[in-house]
Amino acid sequence: MADVLAYLPYVVPALADKDQGADAHLAALETLCVALPYAYPDLLIAVDKVDCFVTRLPALVSATGADQGNMPVLAAQAIAGVVEQLPEWAESFEKNGAVQALRDRMLAVDNMELAEKRKARHGTIEQFLSYRQFLTGFCSWQCLLALKLICEECPHQCLRHGVAAAVLQFFDFVPTNEQKVALKIVAKIVEECDEADVPKAMDAAPALCNLLQSSDNTIQKSALSCLCMIASNAHGKAEHMDMLCELKVVDTAMRMLEKDGWKTIGDETLTGILGLLKNISSASAQAVKSLFDLGVCDLLRQMITYYSSSHSNSDKLQMLVELINQLMRPLETSAALKNAIVEQNSYLDQISSIVTLLIQVAKCGALSSVCYTCIVLIGNIVEVSTPAFLIKLQKTANLSSFLMCLLARKKRHVVFETLKLSKSLLKKQHQFFFESFDKEGVKHAIDAIQAQEKDRNSNHKLKMKNNMQEHCVCFNLDSDASSTDRCKIENNAILNLAGDIKKSFSVVKASNKSPYRLGCFTTFVKGYFAKLNGHTMTTPTQNLDRCRELSEVSRRLLSDKLPSTSTFVFAKSGSAKDLSDYLCNVAYLKPNLNNRQYLLERAKEVQYRLQKFAHLALEMSNESSVKPLEILVEKLLDSLHMSYDSFPVILSHHKQCTRESTMIPLRHSGIEDSESLHIKFVKARREKELQGYGGVLPIPISSKPDAIEADLWPNICSPRNRQGSSRLMFSYKGIQLKSSATIFESLVRLMNEGKSDITIDQSFWKEVHRISYKRNKSKKISSLSSSNARLSAVHEKLEQSLLKDPFFSAMFLGKLPGDVDESDPSYNLLFTLKILEGLNRFSYQLSMDEKIRLFAESCLRDLDDIKVTISPIPQHQFTSILLTSKLELQMQENLFEVGLVPSWCVYLVETCPFLFSFNARWKYFCLTLHRSFMGDDTSDPDSPNEEDEASDAPNEAANKTKKYKVTRGNILESAISMMAKHGSSAKTIEVAFEGEAGTGRGPTIEFYSTVSHELQRFGLGMWRGDNARKAEGETGFVHSSFGLFPQPWSSAVTSSRGIEFSDVVQKFKLLGHIVARAVLDGRILDISLSKAFYKIMLGQELDIYDIPSFDPELGKTVVEFQALVKRKKFLESSSETTSNPSADLSYKNVRLEDLCLDFTLPGNPGYELVPGGSDKMVTLDSLEEYVYLIVDATLKSGIAKQIEAFKSAFNEVFALKTLRMFNEEEMERILCGEHDAWASSKLADHIEFDHGYDAHSPPIVNFLEILREFGREEQRAFIQFSTGAPTLPLGGLASLNPKLTVVRKQCDGCVDGELPSVNTCRHFIKLPPYSSKEIMREKLKYALAEGLGSFHLS
Repeated sequence: MADVLAYLPYVVPALADKDQGADAHLAALETLCVALPYAYPDLLIAVDKVDCFVTRLPALVSATGADQGNMPVLAAQAIAGVVEQLPEWAESFEKNGAVQALRDRMLAVDNMELAEKRKARHGTIEQFLSYRQFLTGFCSWQCLLALKLICEECPHQCLRHGVAAAVLQFFDFVPTNEQKVALKIVAKIVEECDEADVPKAMDAAPALCNLLQSSDNTIQKSALSCLCMIASNAHGKAEHMDMLCELKVVDTAMRMLEKDGWKTIGDETLTGILGLLKNISSASAQAVKSLFDLGVCDLLRQMITYYSSSHSNSDKLQMLVELINQLMRPLETSAALKNAIVEQNSYLDQISSIVTLLIQVAKCGALSSVCYTCIVLIGNIVEVSTPAFLIKLQKTANLSSFLMCLLARKKRHVVFETLKLSKSLLKKQHQFFFESFDKEGVKHAIDAIQAQEKDRNSNHKLKMKNNMQEHCVCFNLDSDASSTDRCKIENNAILNLAGDIKKSFSVVKASNKSPYRLGCFTTFVKGYFAKLNGHTMTTPTQNLDRCRELSEVSRRLLSDKLPSTSTFVFAKSGSAKDLSDYLCNVAYLKPNLNNRQYLLERAKEVQYRLQKFAHLALEMSNESSVKPLEILVEKLLDSLHMSYDSFPVILSHHKQCTRESTMIPLRHSGIEDSESLHIKFVKARREKELQGYGGVLPIPISSKPDAIEADLWPNICSPRNRQGSSRLMFSYKGIQLKSSATIFESLVRLMNEGKSDITIDQSFWKEVHRISYKRNKSKKISSLSSSNARLSAVHEKLEQSLLKDPFFSAMFLGKLPGDVDESDPSYNLLFTLKILEGLNRFSYQLSMDEKIRLFAESCLRDLDDIKVTISPIPQHQFTSILLTSKLELQMQENLFEVGLVPSWCVYLVETCPFLFSFNARWKYFCLTLHRSFMGDDTSDPDSPNEEDEASDAPNEAANKTKKYKVTRGNILESAISMMAKHGSSAKTIEVAFEGEAGTGRGPTIEFYSTVSHELQRFGLGMWRGDNARKAEGETGFVHSSFGLFPQPWSSAVTSSRGIEFSDVVQKFKLLGHIVARAVLDGRILDISLSKAFYKIMLGQELDIYDIPSFDPELGKTVVEFQALVKRKKFLESSSETTSNPSADLSYKNVRLEDLCLDFTLPGNPGYELVPGGSDKMVTLDSLEEYVYLIVDATLKSGIAKQIEAFKSAFNEVFALKTLRMFNEEEMERILCGEHDAWASSKLADHIEFDHGYDAHSPPIVNFLEILREFGREEQRAFIQFSTGAPTLPLGGLASLNPKLTVVRKQCDGCVDGELPSVNTCRHFIKLPPYSSKEIMREKLKYALAEGLGSFHLS
């Protein structure tokens, strides 16, 4: 190396001497190129006359003539070497013509290469691979490298010399590595080009546009990025944007997005396309028209709908909204474009659909900034719209109701823009929108805002509060705005704007005869509930005319008036409270609930009211296909959304993180609270008994007052006063802190009172907060606690499960449970929604109970008439999109897992989980489950069958696993042993099978699936139907079309048919462990449990009406017997006589005694309901006892020990009660995965192809066709073969992680003789390239059959 560097002083003179021949120059260049990689900057600078490099090398690049040989190549290589060592010399090279020389040489080389390739088409391969072709290719490469290094230092100069267009000139004829370098050069050049240089950048646009259609994703992304930068730097110049439009950029971009292409391309590419369309449409009327012609609004509608429902793509929603904003801008400036759009009905329909979507996004947006942006856009659309279009829009999208909803919010920016929009609408069509505003409450809201603003100005404290800096969002849609720009909303802006609108109201008046006026509707509602109250105890036989009158009034209110009543009128009329008061019978709610008999009578009264209203609300009228309850729930949710500010989202300064909805439950990651509060606790001024606390106490953000009291109390109280509970009360600036909220939340909300969205800056964590404490001397037990205690005592005497449900308890007490502010506008709405959700959920029980009562009173003559004629509305109709969005946003907060959870989230998830979507609740469960872990990791680490293994994941503590080996032939015993050792461990359990190759995720999933399957075998005595075997020793599995339910065991029996009851209890304990671990570790079980069993898991009581859900035949008979019991009691208590009592009390015209029933459990003659039951016959007089004992044996005492074993085992892993936020159907999805395997049309979208295959490979085409032809059982077999479980996890095929991937299998011999193999952990299918589809199907089916039950095909 030293010898080579020694030649440098001699190289420079040789290059500097122009008179020396080409051979001398060539030798000098060769030496220089060899030496440069070993040189360093100081050595080069020290060489005499080294500045000749910058003058001579560019000239040598341009050298021509046959005697020059590879001199241009070496000169270009030397320039690259020098600039790499001395980047500051790049500018000197540029000034001496290096850029032009390299550009021209590259273009000349490319022309020669092109000529060579064209010649090769008619010549020979030897000619094509000639030395000349190799030399020119190498020269092109060296020129590119030199230009890349120079443009990094001199991008503007390179752009002006036309380098951007030059390097793309013959892009398709150069190797891939050169293509990528060329795109890097273009990207660097156009990244920050000046406005004056944009025309030069535009020279590269045609080539870049062509590259958008490249099949190489890297090239496509790079070209897209370059075009985005060019469009952005053009600063909205119409001529440049029109040119891009003429180059078909818009058409190409739309083709990439259409047919759900926007779902499959990467996020980076999608973001680039949307940004490019946004920039082009901002200045080009031609582009906007093209976009409308291509159906951009329909595409945006699909995308907004999709991203709104996922709740975790706020950035994409923001980009879509910004694109809509840019689409509207040219309409404001181009009259021709505006006329063209307005004259086309198809365009207007597209705009109308966009407005409807913007309204939906704004109403349900979790952040006010999103809402503000949508209002601005709607305002822009209104400005360019005709009055006729706006009138039509009001009728389809109800703009006025939307405005009313927004005017109820506290965010001043939102209120201001909403007022501006209201003023614009009045200006467009005053009379029409005045009447609409009056009906929807906008007029009332503006009056209230004006009065509120006046109060703020007159009240000094409120004025100061009004002047507090609210986060400004005025410039969210203005990319040119500066962060220092002053907010557009001045102190009196809202007051002045409201005043202007109110003045315009004086021009016209609404009709006093309008049926939608608040007073009219309120009077009608109160009259309706008065009629209901008077009718409550009226039976159909007593007053048929009155029943018909009530049904007619109900129809008028629920089916006629309610749909046309505005949300404002509905909310202000107090209808929600009137309804809940009626259903709860609040008028007769006595403060003293000591009388148990009174409680029982009151329960029956409330139940009767529910039955009446369920029939009215769930019966569909002939004129409508919508049930009244659907309309009522929609009105309640719309009214609830007007209380937007009651549910603030609290975000920290930490970056938000996107969380997948299908994540398995997180362990407590070991992440300590990254932030803590610094609290100085001070004694209240009038507190005499307690001592002061010295110093500052750091507390976790998840701490509640009760938790802090435990640490604080010993330091501030003398030993003799340390007894008792609830000893301290905490206050901040004189306001008492709620015990149900964390101290952190209480402080944040009090410090940000009046704000809808709360963002905590860094200073909050540094500040020391003062909280005062004093002794809580109140010994009063809350009336609610007392009432709950008495109600619990009554529960034992209540027969029906609905009377023990939390919703009924809330009704019974006339309030929502817990510490909740009853003065909040949302309270009555939440309470009523909770009641109606319970009514809907128990509609079958309510209806059946009423039918039995009608049969007892002889209104129904035949037992076959006891049928339910109403059905519940879908559960998802109770979901609040707004609250779901807010919860989703809150869960993206980085500190959510460690305690930054607003109390409203916790409260509503626990008491009103139906308000949130299943995906949101599942995500909440995953993020909060670690607080319910019951186990520790104290198991013996030296156990021979286990070993700890840390994952490579960043969060090592959260991903540690317990590995355990099991024996497939003795799997239940292995499972019992494993769960005894590690069932309560917080670590993830992984399983491997003895003697098999597989390990990791696949065998573990197979283990859970196999164990759950084995627990369904005949002969275990676990499930109903187990005793239905016909032959001793028969093998197989218990199957029930309605799901498995525990088989009752009599307390007098310890064994039956060779089965020990203790073994049955042990198996249920294993099931409890397996189910809990499956939920905790994200595993799938292959077991079909009944709906009733899931209800038991969720802590719900079962009653007689649950029996038909798992045993329809027995259930129907028992219910009919119950009806006979009720009729017998009614006849005995009735003064009326019947001509033939025995006929009335027969069972389908057969005397009960003639049925020859004994006191044994139907279907299980060995289970005696009473001692000697097989000898005791059922009579009419003993029928009530018989029914009671059947229900008790089937649902209670007969399965009590099994259920207790299941629950206790489950609770050893984590608290079973945490699952109560889900319903039975959702629990089945969580445990058993998705039953719908895949949609054939979407199959290719969720499978990846690699290592020799792509989506168009003939074997893959055959493979996908075979999968689409599979039946249900074949699909299950394929899923088990490829994943280890017969069903897919939550989210289906799309949620598999890692994705299902098919790769080409390398075969040593005959391909058609090979079998497919699989890696279940990575979801890899290794598929040989079979010669035909028939052979592939045969081999695949053979592998599915033989591969199940072992991992020998792994």
